[in-house]
Amino acid sequence: MIFQTGHTEEYIRTNFLETYMDNLGILRWQSNNQIPFDDMLADFKTLELIDENVQLGSNLLREQETEQFWEEFFKQHKKEHTHE
Repeated sequence: MIFQTGHTEEYIRTNFLETYMDNLGILRWQSNNQIPFDDMLADFKTLELIDENVQLGSNLLREQETEQFWEEFFKQHKKEHTHE
């Protein structure tokens, strides 16, 4: 079987052990509280480690969190450079 990440099944299953489900049903890495990228979520779903709702919800929230991060980043950057 070929996985989207290009990793082996064993590697993907081992990585899954390093995740947790938050109180909203979103899958996150234990190490940094971030949501795995879409290819890893797809591989977790292929191996039936998560269902489609977890995959879709996690992808959507990751995109929203990324967008919020960049908005704050550029807002702060602009603020710092306007006070020079």
